[in-house]
Amino acid sequence: MATVFYDQAAVRIITPHGVEETLLATDCSVNFSASQTPLYSIGKKGSLGQFPSAARAGDVSFNFLTTITGDANNGKCEVGGVPKAGNIINYMASGIKNSTNSLASGCIIQVAGLSGTGFLNSYSFNIGSNTISSSSASFTLFGSGSTETPVIGRLSGSLYSPDGNTGLLATGVAHGRFTSLGAPFQTTLGSYPLAGPENGTVFGADYSISFNHNPVYKIGQEFPTTTFYTTAAESVNVTEDIFNSGLAFNETPTDATMVIKSLNNSTVGSMHVGLKGLKQQSTSMSAGLDDIVRSQKTLTTTY
Repeated sequence: MATVFYDQAAVRIITPHGVEETLLATDCSVNFSASQTPLYSIGKKGSLGQFPSAARAGDVSFNFLTTITGDANNGKCEVGGVPKAGNIINYMASGIKNSTNSLASGCIIQVAGLSGTGFLNSYSFNIGSNTISSSSASFTLFGSGSTETPVIGRLSGSLYSPDGNTGLLATGVAHGRFTSLGAPFQTTLGSYPLAGPENGTVFGADYSISFNHNPVYKIGQEFPTTTFYTTAAESVNVTEDIFNSGLAFNETPTDATMVIKSLNNSTVGSMHVGLKGLKQQSTSMSAGLDDIVRSQKTLTTTY
């Protein structure tokens, strides 16, 4: 077998609707495991052997540059006829959390000759001042029916690789330079004794969403007959320079949209992340040598 170098191990995602995109991944890991449980009985020393206790399963996780171009931003990924900006992972996460149908169909994930049908577990990205945004995602691979194992293939060089055009990268990767996060990500405080209203300065934000899913198994078959998405939890951790000591006991929910831009500073080509029913869960501050005092707050919502 020929050695496979990293430049031949692109991460490719194909949705059930036929939309596909190769991500600008910086690393990737694939795991495949079988669950074995030893059995013991009284009257006999030692194990009777090891036996399967669950279906074989796998998982895929990777980090990638937060791209806002690609198939998910050129009209192929649409909801109600409106193109959904952002990379294909952002598009999938948005579709799952806003779906009224719990049935999950999964997507095909390909890397270095290996592939499997995966269900999104988590997705996250960060935005900082004057820095490129990075993202991460993880999927569970269950397999399907009686023959489709969670992971198939052998290690080999990928026939598809991302476009290395520097112009595309310069305008297609999310960056903190032109991204601006207003309320409710930016804290605004009213007048205080001996002080007027204050508006916080946002230095960075970390977004994450996680999904729970339920595979359904039947007797006489190893892999699930179907899989459902059940619940999701979403959060944004914001770093700024203002402390909200008036944190409410039962805050009024707020809807908000994060608009993430690239270096071309275009709203049309930006990535939108909508959040519904946000509430502030916590606030904290930290002080260290040779730095300003910073505060952190966490906004959360569930689906």
